[in-house]
Amino acid sequence: MMSNLYETHLHTAESSRCARSPARDMVHLYRDHGYRGIIVTDHFTGSVSYVPDRRVDWRRQVDAYCRGYDLAKDEGQRCGLDVFFGIEQCFQGDECLIYGVDREWLYAHPEIAGWSRSELLWEISAAGGCVVHAHPFRMRSYVDVIRLNRCVHAIEVFNSGNGELDDRYALWYARRLGLPMTAGSDTHAVADRSERTLYGVAFDAPWAGIQDYVQAVRKGTPFRLHAPCGRGEGELTSLPIPCEEIGENGEHTPWHRADYSTIR
Repeated sequence: MMSNLYETHLHTAESSRCARSPARDMVHLYRDHGYRGIIVTDHFTGSVSYVPDRRVDWRRQVDAYCRGYDLAKDEGQRCGLDVFFGIEQCFQGDECLIYGVDREWLYAHPEIAGWSRSELLWEISAAGGCVVHAHPFRMRSYVDVIRLNRCVHAIEVFNSGNGELDDRYALWYARRLGLPMTAGSDTHAVADRSERTLYGVAFDAPWAGIQDYVQAVRKGTPFRLHAPCGRGEGELTSLPIPCEEIGENGEHTPWHRADYSTIR
């Protein structure tokens, strides 16, 4: 029984240029499908989908960035859905989900926009948060190079925006690294989602706050992943990736699309 189901990955039209549904509609989508709560993870400074005007002062950028979350939070309080704050940061096409920091923390850290993968992991860890590698093997026409890194606490192994093979590789990779696994829908529009395409994580008890999720990830506390049956099944005996050579700073020889064309 999944009485406490949470979405870990979604975007709002107010704070992500690529999203097509407003925050309030997102809240009702998840409430109507029986979710206990959602984490709003709009695209941050490393993405072309970052909404705020980069020319204005940092505090005003943060306020603009948080608008989608603020609207979702207000609507959630009205209709009975818990809403939590998250971030999705992009580097060179590889993206990570950040949980456990808030608006005040962002106000105090304008330098975050220039942090490397390892610096981000260090600072978020010190703040008591966690970093999750989002859809690491996403195979899309706009993704020319897949870059993996160990500068995360966990791997998102199920993402409903992925193809099944993408998720199979992510699951294999997380097992190889021995890292905790998460799942999320990566929702951008209400119209794109149905019961079959809404993913997430399920807990026996409701969260008192985002730290319940952060600590479960960081401590490796078991929780259930919500994704269609059979997703990620199948054996992948090898990867054309030098996984053992990925350094602590997150850098390694990138894996180009041509390298995995034979497995399609």
